[in-house]
Amino acid sequence: MIYETYAGKMLLAIRRYIPGEQEALDVLQDGFIKVLRNIGGYTFRGSFEGWMRRIMVNMAIDALRSAKQLQFVGDSEEMLDVLSQKVEEETEAEWASLGQHDILEAMEKLTPMYRAVFNLYAIEGYSHREISSELGISEGTSKSNYAKARRNLRELLRNKLRQQ
Repeated sequence: MIYETYAGKMLLAIRRYIPGEQEALDVLQDGFIKVLRNIGGYTFRGSFEGWMRRIMVNMAIDALRSAKQLQFVGDSEEMLDVLSQKVEEETEAEWASLGQHDILEAMEKLTPMYRAVFNLYAIEGYSHREISSELGISEGTSKSNYAKARRNLRELLRNKLRQQ
């Protein structure tokens, strides 16, 4: 019953980290095994779904780490020239024309490290301190990788808009 209720949502969370369908399904299966083995550790603080999502995200990160796909980029506190860069402004209507599939497709083109940091910070709500602890990188590297991921994602989506 737990699997049937949450498998779809958990697979979506995993796919944000693991773009390959079969690899994501493998992580999903391993994640549910871990959830069921550790269900007694759920303390009823926060939602059950949130507790399970955290396990699934950690399993996805572990899978990337064991496949040696998480390569650290830079160790600098600087946030690049992202903030000072002159940005083309697209209209809200142009951005609204992008669908969820377009965004997920663009996210899959990010490097595994950029994708992991972006997901942990922007979607899962981790702080840069928590990300640095989780991934074994400095806070500055987390911030830098997040800024680069945003910049790359924005550029990928702009290219998609130009193609439409």
